[in-house]
Amino acid sequence: MDSAGLMREKDIFEKTFEQCGVGLAHVSPHGDLIRVNSKLSGFLGYESATLVKMSFQSITEASHVQEDLYLLHQVLRGEIDTYSIEKKYIHAKGHHVWAKLTVSLVRDENGEPDYFISVVEDIDDKKRIESELYKAEALFSKIVAAFSAHSFVWVANPELTRIHYINEGYRNIYGRDEYELHAKPDAFLSYVHEDDRLFVEKVYKAKPLESWDLQYRIKNSSAEIKYIHDRGMPLFDENGQQILVVGTADDVSHEKEQQQALLEAISKLEYLSKTDPLTGISNRREVFIQLDREIQRMNRGQKPSTLVFIDLNDFKNINDTYGHLVGDDVLRIISEQLSQTLRKIDVVGRWGGEEFVMLLPETSAEQALIIVERIRKNIAAISFPISTTSGSFSTTISFGISESPIKNQNIENYIQGADKALHQAKSNGRNQSVIFN
Repeated sequence: MDSAGLMREKDIFEKTFEQCGVGLAHVSPHGDLIRVNSKLSGFLGYESATLVKMSFQSITEASHVQEDLYLLHQVLRGEIDTYSIEKKYIHAKGHHVWAKLTVSLVRDENGEPDYFISVVEDIDDKKRIESELYKAEALFSKIVAAFSAHSFVWVANPELTRIHYINEGYRNIYGRDEYELHAKPDAFLSYVHEDDRLFVEKVYKAKPLESWDLQYRIKNSSAEIKYIHDRGMPLFDENGQQILVVGTADDVSHEKEQQQALLEAISKLEYLSKTDPLTGISNRREVFIQLDREIQRMNRGQKPSTLVFIDLNDFKNINDTYGHLVGDDVLRIISEQLSQTLRKIDVVGRWGGEEFVMLLPETSAEQALIIVERIRKNIAAISFPISTTSGSFSTTISFGISESPIKNQNIENYIQGADKALHQAKSNGRNQSVIFN
């Protein structure tokens, strides 16, 4: 290969390394960082010149160092070719960030270890969502483990005029002395909630008494409402004559509460599965689901829709200057601005990092341009507060707009159009809106 070809290959390598969408690093066999790209520098909050003076051990959270070293030595010994782990890195600001690390070894012409290639993928948002899901699952586990079994068991004659046996469940559930049932076996009916009493009395006063399975409410001696699951059956002798009636009444009040808590937990899990935990708007997964539904709608010959990609300009500078807490506040405020502007049928979501997306059904690109221009101007006019001082700052956003045809559209083309328009808006100087042609 001639020198021009070599130079071109080198140029391609340099651009690929630097412009890769994930963090990349070359690491010496001893763990020293030899070379890093800007994506890794931005993720960890260090300048590249600072990072290359450090080792991977110094930027790895202590509990993950041994696992990383163990796998690294396996690669050096030739026992494995590569490995991937999820680990915590120490950010320049002092907090921890999660990443998926994939490591492979490059050997020299003599087969000796030369350097490692480390691919560092940002999974910090994923871990935050997993944490929220873990909390919800823990709540669910507590609900399931909280069952309480208090039962009132009794045995009477078929006419319910004489009680043969009562356990202490009557006292525990109704809060009353069981001897009152010896005097008047159907006395418990007077404690059934007035809205349920009629149908309960109908079952107990049937002649002959048949098997039953009821749920109703009672008032105990403290006037508390309790939910009862009441079941019973007659017992027969060898001649088919009723000789006894056996009943059990379970206090299922806790179960009712648990059912409500379970519904709330399920609702929370469903919310978490669809929602970005930081901003409260749709997450990337939910946006894809809505995009798929919209494509199906348009392919049935309905009106076109428009997809808008949104990028917060210079967000890294905001995080570096004011800190991640302020950066998070900015993302939340912008999410609120986007949500307040849109209709109920529209979808707004966080695509990732400082990128957002809006799906506007039954809207042309020209109509969308009017909407996003209003949003762009509103956000440019906002004074974002700095939490540690009384000061404020402003920022801007860029929009890429892509209108979908009524038929023969797919998600990939739809997204690609909006993405290209956004890149054009940023290339043109940012703080503007571009329609994909």
